[in-house]
Amino acid sequence: MTTKEELKRYIQTKLHSLLEDMVTSILLEQPKTPEQFMLDWLISRSNTQLTDSERNELASLRSEYKSLTEQNKDSSASNSETDESDQESEEEVPVAPQKKMKARASVSAEAFGLWNKKSAFKPRFIPKSDEQKARISERLSKAFMFAALDDNEREIVVNSMEERRFQGGDQVITQGDDGNELFVVDSGKLECSKVFVKGEPSKFLKFYEPGDSFGELALLYNVPRAASIKTVTDCICFVLDRDCFNHIVKDSAARKRERYENFLASVELLENMDPYERSQISDALKTAVFKEGDKVITEGEWGDEFYMIEEGTAIATKTFNPGESPKEVKTYKPGDYFGELCLLRGQPRAANIIATSKLSCVTLGRKAFKRMLGPLDDILRRNARKYEGILGI
Repeated sequence: MTTKEELKRYIQTKLHSLLEDMVTSILLEQPKTPEQFMLDWLISRSNTQLTDSERNELASLRSEYKSLTEQNKDSSASNSETDESDQESEEEVPVAPQKKMKARASVSAEAFGLWNKKSAFKPRFIPKSDEQKARISERLSKAFMFAALDDNEREIVVNSMEERRFQGGDQVITQGDDGNELFVVDSGKLECSKVFVKGEPSKFLKFYEPGDSFGELALLYNVPRAASIKTVTDCICFVLDRDCFNHIVKDSAARKRERYENFLASVELLENMDPYERSQISDALKTAVFKEGDKVITEGEWGDEFYMIEEGTAIATKTFNPGESPKEVKTYKPGDYFGELCLLRGQPRAANIIATSKLSCVTLGRKAFKRMLGPLDDILRRNARKYEGILGI
């Protein structure tokens, strides 16, 4: 019988580096079909030629995968809208996989606990001019990695970041090196490349331009650099150290995800989703805060956001006859949602939504709405019909 020590040794000697390399490649590429990517990656990883029996087995696996993919497409095709008419750019939202896997847990992810306590954190402070601080804040506001920061956390990050200048052709990151910094591009252009098979030339992956960030994989998963990055032109980057990233950015994102997941669990619409599916939605959410009296949605305008109320109250008003004042037709409380009609039907907003107190909402954009809430399409349409008569539509 295999002992625990033997299993542990097998994992460390046979699986650890293999899985680590594959996970980092998947995260870097973010393929639309991770199963196919993993299959191709494992084949390219192997240095031995496949036997006839292995080729036959591979062909069988490909055929089965294609069949399952087609079945999945057929089952989700009904009652769906095409995305061809959508005008905004694709949001980078992960598609929920068919098989449930624990989210974002790498074999090498840095963990803190009883045996690995977080020490008291004192962020570094690098003096900057007001102009530098403004530039960094502007870049952070557009970078997804920093979206969860509150004002105090953002100030700590801005003060901790270092401005670093590079000339065209400089090597900024080298694949395989240890990494302790995250980079946010302020100006210039960089290129990313990766060696997938040892001994073969590197493959170009993408360009990085102002507002983009890179280097987070090594910090998130405590792994060597997954790719090389070199400047194409003279560049200025803002650089954040590992300690500040782990204690501020990473923790803030985790708190945001936990808060959103707890809120989503209380939303009746999502009660039949499992925790993993809700976690996928939470990663795509954004927060929108309104003052009492603010108009969240305006009747007749086009919109691209779906709203769920986290805190506060609101009312819906509608104009039934030209020249008349809008009439109140519905009230909203925490856990209620609105804005789905415009996204479901491709029509202008059917009513005004006005905050009647300080209002905090979580929002999903059009693309995220279709991807993440696709399975709830029937429920949304059925619920929408409940107040069609009220709205007169």
